[in-house]
Amino acid sequence: MKHNALLAGLLAVAILALGLPVISAAAEGGWHTSGEIYLWMADANVTTTEGQDIEAEFDDVLDELELGFMGTLATRKDRWSWFGDFVFVAVDARDTVPVSGPGIPGPIDADLKFEQDVLVITAGGGYSMSESNSHRVDFAFGARYFRLETDIGVDLGVAGALDVSDSSNVLDAFIGIKGYTDLSDRWYLGYYADVGTGDSDLTWQALVDFNYRFSKLDVGVGYRILEWQFDGKGLLDDFRISGPYVGLIFNFD
Repeated sequence: MKHNALLAGLLAVAILALGLPVISAAAEGGWHTSGEIYLWMADANVTTTEGQDIEAEFDDVLDELELGFMGTLATRKDRWSWFGDFVFVAVDARDTVPVSGPGIPGPIDADLKFEQDVLVITAGGGYSMSESNSHRVDFAFGARYFRLETDIGVDLGVAGALDVSDSSNVLDAFIGIKGYTDLSDRWYLGYYADVGTGDSDLTWQALVDFNYRFSKLDVGVGYRILEWQFDGKGLLDDFRISGPYVGLIFNFD
């Protein structure tokens, strides 16, 4: 019921925005395409189905980072727009610690391994509800795919080894709003928010950023939150990523 209320609330905001004045001349023209690469300095907060809270700060993730890429591609023509966002982070942490216990002949060195891959793909479209030379408000819709793969291993040598793997894949549909407002000739405020459901009980995202225009390049800084609430049947009950980011936006038109 709570999830339905959130969806209905966001849809109501979109419907109300339809009443805002639209300046059609600003929406006319050819294709306008941009791409962004960014660094999201996010912390991860996880709640397991057993009620355990786990936090991974960005500094810790960066120390063990094996591979990572974050980027966005967007295109627009008239009042319609299409966008895609891609986040991939692979972490590989290994350590050796002394272990002792029942059945272990004295302290021995145990090799610990923690590998985790996080993939988030968001794809969607938008329809301009209000637009002028200094602002735009779009109704957004689309789908978000989330995959989390974890592999934890403990090697005790002659005493044996243990390896545990888990994989979570969810696909959700969402609705939302996105847009920008000029603060001056060079500075502008960007924003985006969505909420959805599907394989997960609830997923939502919100971000706000401040950007500076150059000729063919914009530079932005902002803050972003992305969260999933699951059904409690797997290992995870809640997964949240949040933190500041910096980005370079390339305008191709």
